[in-house]
Amino acid sequence: MGATVVFHGDCDGVIATYLYIKKFLRDLYPSHINLVVTHPWRAHVDLQKAQPGSELIVLDIALNDRISSAIASISTRHPKVVVVDHHATSEPFVGRIQNYARVIYSKSTSTPRLLAQYFSMPLNPYESLLVDVADVCEGEAPPSTDDRSALEVVDSIRMSVAFNPGDVEFMRHLIDLMMKTKNIHQDEVVRTRARRAKLLLSGLLRVISEDSVDFGRLKLSFLSLPVSRAFAGLIGVAATELSKAYRKTVVLVREEQDKVVITVRSAERWALELSKAISESLGGVYGGHAEASSITLGKEPLEVVVGKLIKLIEPLITNLRAPKLGELK
Repeated sequence: MGATVVFHGDCDGVIATYLYIKKFLRDLYPSHINLVVTHPWRAHVDLQKAQPGSELIVLDIALNDRISSAIASISTRHPKVVVVDHHATSEPFVGRIQNYARVIYSKSTSTPRLLAQYFSMPLNPYESLLVDVADVCEGEAPPSTDDRSALEVVDSIRMSVAFNPGDVEFMRHLIDLMMKTKNIHQDEVVRTRARRAKLLLSGLLRVISEDSVDFGRLKLSFLSLPVSRAFAGLIGVAATELSKAYRKTVVLVREEQDKVVITVRSAERWALELSKAISESLGGVYGGHAEASSITLGKEPLEVVVGKLIKLIEPLITNLRAPKLGELK
């Protein structure tokens, strides 16, 4: 029968996939597990890749209307459906799929952390390190220790995945390393991809810095379709780095083939509230966390979207309230 695991193509998602497979699907790995890497804007399409008759596991995907409908419609093809997620914006959709799936949901720091807490998993030191890594990838502060091993693994996974976040074979390579308790940051395949990603990232940061508008507490930047294509997997990482460097909220608008995506990063934890306000004004679907979120809009000229945002931003920034600790994760 086997199992299909559909997971978010990021640091948090791949670690959650490793942990779930190791704890619940070990006997099926690797030959009887179908891995499907996806992102929230296209997960409703990628869910159709699940093999009929297999268990369906959905990990670290922020729920929305289309994803919830897709889970409900395909649930009859699978003897068991499990959905595990920690995104704040998933909460309104949990009730819609509870008749079709076992839903494990909480606003935890990461999906691996949620798995460990919900199932009271006893973690060995290697597993515990990776759960800490997932938390840091999701915006939590690194563990208070002189040991830099967690930061080395964060950097290795985050950058190597960002080089091409849709590369399912590389995701399988990472999961294989984890299953064998290997030092991820010392693996040559991981190191090579991470180095290449860092070179691309430095170029992207220059482009974004040059094409930006400063609003005091916020920096707005925009990328045309050719630039967006060239740096696709690194855009979220770049927005995070800029937010830290400028100590400001960063709104990055990029044009894609059939849509416009707005990436928001905020050390002041305004990202989700700002994304919600933008979505309510411009339409589209938003999701994420207080520190990192995004809005996906329909196809529209980039300059039109940027023009609308410029009119919106000043009053939005004036009225923004950062959530209290624990309100949004």
